[in-house]
Amino acid sequence: MNLKNIILDSLLSLPMLIIWLLVLHFIIKSSYWKKFFLYLSLVFLLVSSMPITSTYIGKLFYSDSYKISNNKKKPAYILIPTAGMYYDGYEKWHPTAETIMRIQYGKQLAEQFSIPLILSGGEHTHLLSKNFDYNFYLLDDESSNTFEMAKNLKKFINISDGPLLLATTPVHHKRTILTLKKQNFDVLIPDNYVRVLSGISYSAIPSIEGFTRFNAIIYEFLGITWYYITGKI
Repeated sequence: MNLKNIILDSLLSLPMLIIWLLVLHFIIKSSYWKKFFLYLSLVFLLVSSMPITSTYIGKLFYSDSYKISNNKKKPAYILIPTAGMYYDGYEKWHPTAETIMRIQYGKQLAEQFSIPLILSGGEHTHLLSKNFDYNFYLLDDESSNTFEMAKNLKKFINISDGPLLLATTPVHHKRTILTLKKQNFDVLIPDNYVRVLSGISYSAIPSIEGFTRFNAIIYEFLGITWYYITGKI
């Protein structure tokens, strides 16, 4: 992940939104509006940290009509858009937990349908692939975001080969599907991906997990909006 993407991710994060609400609280002179923005930030923090909130809102990003059982098509490739790596400060890079889950699930799908794996992870793709004893058909190290991945895939595979089966976070389905279809790819998602990987929680108890998942929803919403405005979907 390059510096540009790190900065962009930070600006689109839920903590940044809450920080801006608190900034408004301190710079506005009106006591009424000070209280308003303070209470708004606290309420937003509380509601967004409840796993049940992200569970229900996140369903708006799922694309169940693309499930294999609804299309009766045989996929040609498993496409795994990774979720980054992190530097441990000791000259080593490691895949994030989400990246590991996506790759492991992609491997299961490849074995189930007997089709090849495509791993797209930007500049660290080749390094990442060494962490897994898998036979990847294609390593895409040129793409640093979803749009670049969809565009670059046309250099290596034929659209006529058949549908791409996604192994990515359910909340990431809609943007990925729309972006790939803009490049004329046919796309499918697994029937049981949500159950296997993401873990749905209806808990109303605030938690870091709930906060993290809601942050991903905000990122996807803004990502879809930006892609639509710029003609990428």
